Amino acid sequence: MAVYKSKTPTKDGRMYFFRIKYKDLLGNNHDYSSQKYKTSKEAKNEEALYRIDVQKQKTNFSNITIENAFNEYINQHKKEIKKQSISKIYDKYEHLKPIQNIKINSFNVTQLNQYLNILEKENLSIEYKNKILGILKRIIIYSNKYYNTQDNIIKFINNFKDPNSQKKEMDFYTYDEYKQFDSVIDNFEFHVLFEILYFMGLRKGELQALTWKDINFEKKEIAITKTLTSKIKGEKWTISSPKTKSSNRILPIPKNIENDLKKLLNNVQKFQDFNINWFVFGNVEPFRENTIQNRNKKYSELAKLKHIRVHDFRHSCASLLISKGASITLVSKYLGHSKVSVTLDIYSHFYKSELIDITKLISNL
Repeated sequence: MAVYKSKTPTKDGRMYFFRIKYKDLLGNNHDYSSQKYKTSKEAKNEEALYRIDVQKQKTNFSNITIENAFNEYINQHKKEIKKQSISKIYDKYEHLKPIQNIKINSFNVTQLNQYLNILEKENLSIEYKNKILGILKRIIIYSNKYYNTQDNIIKFINNFKDPNSQKKEMDFYTYDEYKQFDSVIDNFEFHVLFEILYFMGLRKGELQALTWKDINFEKKEIAITKTLTSKIKGEKWTISSPKTKSSNRILPIPKNIENDLKKLLNNVQKFQDFNINWFVFGNVEPFRENTIQNRNKKYSELAKLKHIRVHDFRHSCASLLISKGASITLVSKYLGHSKVSVTLDIYSHFYKSELIDITKLISNL
């Protein structure tokens, strides 16, 4: 890397720059020196990006492969996409490797159909296969935008469909079922954990990321400002911003949960090294995903109830709110959905009784 340190820094302390020599498409020599940056690492990163741009100018556009376009697409979007999302994109791209060396300008329907046959035989869900095809479409769109390669192939990329599939019924616990579930919990910390999942509808990652700093007992509020994932390779866990902007929310704490959280806090404050940055569930380290899942399974079996996923406690919360007369707008805000339409798509069937009430109202006019 050709990064240098200037003897004369700028007024705000920037003193690192890179210098690169290259030939353009016409064979002309260029000697480029960049602006100054605060750190050597920043200058190296900018040099790498500049080299990509130079290579892009020199590349014969007709030779761009699916792999070339994917690597550039990822490099361009790394700053905009969360780490866990980048990791998931790489996982899906693994399934595109049979066609990664195909030049986009020569990618034809025969090759596409051969690949679709390969993908169809893989032991993956239809939903996941369609997400892989979504990555392929994004790669082709990116290549078309920046290299003017052909994108006609996109109209032939159709999602997989299962003619025998039926929409899965949403699992949730009624209030009575939740009380039955709660009655067998033998650990106070897990009692509070499932109580928050059921009555406050947090996503699993939002719950795992909660620290005592997020809880304001004076205002009786919990701030949901982050989420946790343990699915990034090489990292024990990663904390990032919530799923959407609307997922950032401040929720009022129900009285029963407030009392239990105070009791839980009183227990952990007895540790000599306690501080408010500890996780609410797990203390120094957050509860692992499989720890929560295993407890969920254990308690459902002890309570002799159907087993529902941890995420289904969120659905249970929505069901409870709707059954008690909460409007769709309020439910959407409480759960942190990006749009009310998202809430309607997921929970419209919970409003069936209200639709019947409307017909009665019209009939009685």
